[in-house]
Amino acid sequence: MALLLGACGGGDEEPEVAITDPVQRCAGIGVQPYVANGTSCVPSAATPVVLLLVRDRDGDVGACSGVKVAPGRVLTAAHCVDAQTRAVAGIVWNEQGQATQIRASGWVAHPSFSEGDDYYVDDVAVVSFPDELPGPSAPVLGQRSPRAGQAILIAGWGAPDYTLAVGSAQLDKVAPDYLRIAYDGSLSNACPGDSGGPALRSVGGRQAVVGLVSTGTQDCKAGGQTFFVNLSKPAVLSFIRREVPQAEVL
Repeated sequence: MALLLGACGGGDEEPEVAITDPVQRCAGIGVQPYVANGTSCVPSAATPVVLLLVRDRDGDVGACSGVKVAPGRVLTAAHCVDAQTRAVAGIVWNEQGQATQIRASGWVAHPSFSEGDDYYVDDVAVVSFPDELPGPSAPVLGQRSPRAGQAILIAGWGAPDYTLAVGSAQLDKVAPDYLRIAYDGSLSNACPGDSGGPALRSVGGRQAVVGLVSTGTQDCKAGGQTFFVNLSKPAVLSFIRREVPQAEVL
C-alpha cells in the first residue's frame, strides 16, 4: 500500500493558524488525548474515524483508515481495497472502550481510480457495512473547494504507534485532483496506516471531510509531500453522492 497518512488557490489571503493544542485536535474528531502533550487520542464510539483491516487473497492483513459519512458507510482510499482484496472489517469501540470487529458487506472503488506520475487519481472508495456503525457521521465539504494556506486536521490509525491520532497541517497546494501538504518537520504529516483517513476543516463549528489521505513521499518524514484526494472534484463528489446518498454534503 502507498503512504498510509491546476492552479493554487488562496490569493493574497494570510495562511490560517493550524491547531497545535492536543486537546483541541482530538476534540475535532470527538475524542480526548491520551496525555496532555500528545496527539494520540483515546479510541471512542464518539468519533467518525474508523480503523479498517483489509485481507488480501493470500491471507495477509493490512490496515487503513476511513471516515464514517453515513450509517453503515465509510469513505476510504481506493488503493486500500484493490483487486486483491478479499475481506474488509471495521474495528469500532463502544463507550466502555471495548473493540468490536464488524465485517463489511461490500466495497466499491471509484471507476476512474488510477496511479498517476506523482499521485493517485480519484483515490476514493466506499465500504458498506450491514449495520449502522457506532459514532457520528462526518459531513463532506464538497460544494466549495479548499484553498492553499488553509489549516486542516489529519486523522488516522497509522504509524508510528498505530493508534488513533490527530495532527495539524496547512495546505500548500490545491489542484482539481488533489490537496497537498509539504512537510518540513513542523506541524503534522500522514504516515503508513493513515491511508483513507480524513483531512478535515472546521465549518460552522463542525469538522467536515475535505480530502482523504492518498499517497506521498519520504514515508512521513520531513522533506516529503502528502497528497489527499480532493473531495470537491465533481467526478469524486458525484461518486460519493451516488454511492452514499445519505451523506451530508456542505
